[in-house]
Amino acid sequence: MPTSVARDVRVKTGDGTEMTAPYSPASSVPTPGILVLHEIFGMTEFILSRLPLFNAYGYAAMVPALYHRIDPGASYDYAGEEWERAFATRNSLNDDLAMEDIGAAIDALAAQPECNGEVVVVGYCLGGLLAVLSATRLNAAANICFHGVRLEKHLEEAETVLGPFQIHFPSLDKYAPPETVARVKAALPTRENIECLDYPDADHGFSRVGQPVFSATATAQAHAAMFSFIDRVTRQGEDL
Repeated sequence: MPTSVARDVRVKTGDGTEMTAPYSPASSVPTPGILVLHEIFGMTEFILSRLPLFNAYGYAAMVPALYHRIDPGASYDYAGEEWERAFATRNSLNDDLAMEDIGAAIDALAAQPECNGEVVVVGYCLGGLLAVLSATRLNAAANICFHGVRLEKHLEEAETVLGPFQIHFPSLDKYAPPETVARVKAALPTRENIECLDYPDADHGFSRVGQPVFSATATAQAHAAMFSFIDRVTRQGEDL
């Protein structure tokens, strides 16, 4: 049961800057932590709603503001000029530098007194891509990608993904059309601890409640799969 509302943690990054990361523990007893990587639209209401979601399932959770060098704390709407601003900000993001920031955030979450040191990375959209890169470059206990973008640009790294890893593909996603999904699946290693899940009638962002793309069915299926996976790779269950 959650014990507190989110509080900001200041994460020191490798280049000496600081990044704000809202953090919410699930309990005063240390639990595994979930590091949520935000979508192209930044620190949206949807992304911040992941904190109580993971708390409710017994996990501490943190969301690093990855646009901190470009537009600190940015949260963009899903339409109009805000849409264009979101993509401009994303295009200004240095992915390699963002990965260093994520590594620092993993360490910061692991160091929180309510976290037992195990951290699972869960990313959405842009964050989904970064979760894939995390699975090749960083030391999280597991990595999960929801409707990742620009995956086709990183197929060579996909070949080196280390499990445990889980990836969710909505079939109507124009940012990862069927040919891209097929290439990603072909690139990923074939291991028991690497899982690919498909959602035939779902679109990009299908778990955003209140948005036209929301699919209650796909969200329920994805959450069941995700929490089962996380439970199996943390100390709440058996290792994969």
